[in-house]
Order: sequence, then structure tokens, then C-alpha cells
Amino acid sequence: MVVRGFMERPNDLKKLVNLCKKNNSQAQHELFKCYKDMLYAICLRYSTSSAEAEDMLMTGWLRIFSKIDLFEVKNDFRPAAFESWMRKIIINNSINQYRINKPHIHLEQYNDDKEDLNTKPVNTRFAFSEEQLIECVQKLPPALRLVFNMSALDQYSHKEISEELNITTNSIKSNLYKARKILREELEKIASDERYR
Repeated sequence: MVVRGFMERPNDLKKLVNLCKKNNSQAQHELFKCYKDMLYAICLRYSTSSAEAEDMLMTGWLRIFSKIDLFEVKNDFRPAAFESWMRKIIINNSINQYRINKPHIHLEQYNDDKEDLNTKPVNTRFAFSEEQLIECVQKLPPALRLVFNMSALDQYSHKEISEELNITTNSIKSNLYKARKILREELEKIASDERYR
């Protein structure tokens, strides 16, 4: 499943959320239709495959509907706040998947090697597709993928990542550096392959 675009926000999201709080199945279906692509895109980044992303998405939706009573609908209801709340649940669900598999995943500890601070962007005029970018992120080892997503894409601070994953900020820096290096190499391979076609 490739994410092509997102559905438009429903006209009266506040009313839809209130109906979902009452376990209205039609409202739940409508909310799912409107936001499945947006939330699936997040799951794709945290997973290794589309099948795993779909599982994460379904688990995430179950959590959204089971916790929707906790989202306070105020008179000055802001759709962006609700969307942010759903994103947070999906991301937390992804982090929980990491925790479940943590005994099998090892975050590499930071060493004192100097990082290459002169790293240049990928030198190409090639425009990468969404699918190519997602595939590159999915190829990252699980721990690197998790830290990269949380920091670079979901804007968690190093302190927040450290608290969520119970690792040092130096380990976060190390894993971010390694993730970026691997992504750069993968993108250069793609660009090189495309140039010679």
C-alpha cells in the first residue's frame, strides 16, 4: 500500500469525535477513512514492511478508539490538536513495538570516534520518490530507524528520546549519525542506479 495523498478533513470533526466517544460505528468508520493514510505513513516509517505497518496501524486505531474518551473536546475545538493527539498515539504504539522486541534489538553505544562534521548532502539532481525514501528508512536497523524517526521526523528532543527509550543522549547522537550515514549511502546508490538507466 503506497500513500498517495490524504483525504480532506471532515467538515465537522468535532461532531465526529463526539460521536466516536459514544462508540458510534459509522462515525468511527468515517474518522478511519479520513485519517488512515496520514497515520499509515507514520507506521510505514517505523516499520520494516507494509504488512508490519498495517498491523501497527490497526493496533494504533484500536488504541485511538479505546482512548478517545480521554481527548477533551472543548468549545474552541482545534482539529490540529486532535490530529496531533492521534499521531502521538500511533507513534507511541510504534515505540511500544520497539520495547516488545527490545531484547532482540541492541542500540549501539556511543564511542569517542569523531563524527564527520563535513558531511555533504547527496550530490544529485535526482528527485527521490516517496516510495524510495520510505524504503530507505525501512532498511535501517530497528534501533537506528526508531531514533531517526523520533528525532529527525517527529521532532522529539534528545531528552525526550532518552526518557522514552532509556538510553543516553550520547547513544542517541551515535545512532542518529549512523542512521544518517546509512540513509545517505542508500540514496546515493539509488541516484547512481537511476543515472545509468
